[in-house]
This record gives sequence, structure tokens and C-alpha cells, in this order.
Amino acid sequence: MYVLEQPTKKRINSRSRKIHSACYYEKHEEVFHFNRSHIVFVHNGQLRIQTSDCTFDIVAGCGVYLSQGDYLLECIPIDGQYAASVLEFDDELVTVFLQKHSDILMSLPTMDNVQSRLFPFSSNILIEQTLSGIKTLEEQSYPDIIMSLKYEEILILLLHGKRGEHLCVLLLQLTNKTSYRLRHFMDRHYLKEWKLTDYAKEFGASLTTFKELFNEHYGASPRAWISERRLLHAHKLLLTSKMSIVDIAMETGFSSQSYFTQSYRRRFGTTPSQVRYEGYR
Repeated sequence: MYVLEQPTKKRINSRSRKIHSACYYEKHEEVFHFNRSHIVFVHNGQLRIQTSDCTFDIVAGCGVYLSQGDYLLECIPIDGQYAASVLEFDDELVTVFLQKHSDILMSLPTMDNVQSRLFPFSSNILIEQTLSGIKTLEEQSYPDIIMSLKYEEILILLLHGKRGEHLCVLLLQLTNKTSYRLRHFMDRHYLKEWKLTDYAKEFGASLTTFKELFNEHYGASPRAWISERRLLHAHKLLLTSKMSIVDIAMETGFSSQSYFTQSYRRRFGTTPSQVRYEGYR
């Protein structure tokens, strides 16, 4: 069972108000593609996050910043409930924040790059108070500027916490023009049956430059990222659609059902047929 709570009171200028509560009373698994960055605060239960190269468990009292991208999320109730608050950050808010608080960024240790798009953190009383203030504002008709200040407060607290320089790199990548163009290019074309040389050519770069940019902004090779994105898309179709397995294989860019099954088994430790069977029981 899943409950998504959204405020119903009429608001003014609600563009930046992007917080909701998620509650599950049974174990729940879902593939998410985030067009924007999110911060998830877990209040009850446990959130397991899987990417192509890592798995993070976020327990109650902790949270995680998720960069734009694809994730396999598993919500695990403990004592009968999983509950979390989710904040959504748009690019404009982050850009304004980075320009406004450049002094904070300059004070952090230097990092050239990070390999993970996730930033897990432990909450504290200041973060919890700020989150409580955001929830209260969400129910009121205050101007957007007040909500934006609360979002900035959350980011400042995280940047000044443990490993804040990691979050700094992720925020800077979000507003990097080349990174933005690459993300949108790959979001549109990852299902295309192209060779890597075709991807590089269509993006407007040499193959070597394309691979270097990809590793810099995704922390993975183009081939590995494309495979992961296709498999997660296929996994979501298996869970949410009635498409046949062969059609899902073709839809997600695999040359045959057998190759799809082999790739899927390596990634998820089971077969598409078994997932489909268990989903229909």
C-alpha cells in the first residue's frame, strides 16, 4: 500500500514548492528517473538505493541527495511503515544559490570529481528544524522567496556537514552547461541503436572527447551507462506494463530476447520471466 500526501490548500506562486511525503506499509520497489535533483529524508523504515556500481542503505534519521538520473529504489517498512519527506530542487534555484553563496564554496576542500551521484548524510536537529519549517510553509500562502530561503538553508547545512565538498561538486555539475547538454542529449537518445562513434558524432565531439566528458560527468563509461539505463527502463516496464518480454527487449534496445535475458540476469540476479511471474501473482 502506498500513500502520497500532497497539500491541498490553495497557494500563491507555488513554482518552488516541491515537497511531498511518501508512506509505504509494504515493501515497495520502483525505478525512478529524476529530471531534477532530490533530497530524501527517511523518517521510518529504510531506503535502499541501487545504481550500476553501488548500493546505499539510508536508515531512519538519515537522508540522501540524489542527482539527476536513474535509480532503483526499494522502500522497506520497519515496524509496519516506511515514511519519508522528498524535496525537489530545480536548476534555477541551485544556480542562484551557487552564485549567491560562492564564499561558502570557496571555503570547502577542493575536489576535481566524484564517482557517485549520491550524497548520503546523517540528519541533525538543525536540518530537522529547517525541514519542519519547509513543511509548515508548504501549507501556507507565503511568497516563494521564503520557501527558497529555506531550501538554501538546507543546502548550506549539508555543505557545512561531513563531506560537504562532495555535495559541492554535484551541485556544480548540475549547473555546468556541458554537463547539462550531455544529460539532455543522452536522455533523448540512449535507446538509439547507435555505435559509440555515432553518439560522439551526434553530440558534436570526437570519440575520445566524448568518453572523457562522459566519465567526468557520469563517473562511468558511455557503454556502461547506456546498458544500465536500458536495463532499468526494462525493469520498470516489467513491473508496470503488460508488454511481452520480447517487446520489452526490442523497446529497450536489445538485439534479441536471449541477450536481454542474459544482461538482465547479470544485473538483477533473476530473469525477466521470473519477475513478470511474481508480479502477476
